[in-house]
Amino acid sequence: MPKWRPFTWVIVAINVLFLIWVVAGAGGAASNCDGLTGNDLDACEAGTAIGASIGIGIILVLWFLVDGILGVLWLVTRPKGRPCPVCGTRVKEGVTVCPKCGHDFRAAAHEPGVPPPPRAI
Repeated sequence: MPKWRPFTWVIVAINVLFLIWVVAGAGGAASNCDGLTGNDLDACEAGTAIGASIGIGIILVLWFLVDGILGVLWLVTRPKGRPCPVCGTRVKEGVTVCPKCGHDFRAAAHEPGVPPPPRAI
């Protein structure tokens, strides 16, 4: 499994909470008309269906907006640069030598058979 940033786990947790919210809202609307008969039952069921649809629609719109905002924040806060394959320090693009351990990226790129370092997710 890839190593995810902590903010990615926050986004996953929020999406799970929204999913639970939608399922609970849809399930909770089913038992509002107990004890009614005839026209009263029909009116109650119609009102419950309309209310549940509106409620779930609002939840879905909020879910979409929150995911959009979180997606933009996730993209803006992603780490810059590349990880050093030796020490793991983030090194800015264009720098050819790691400032912490001295790993030479240019020399490593020219060595045959050396796999490139994994890209950060």
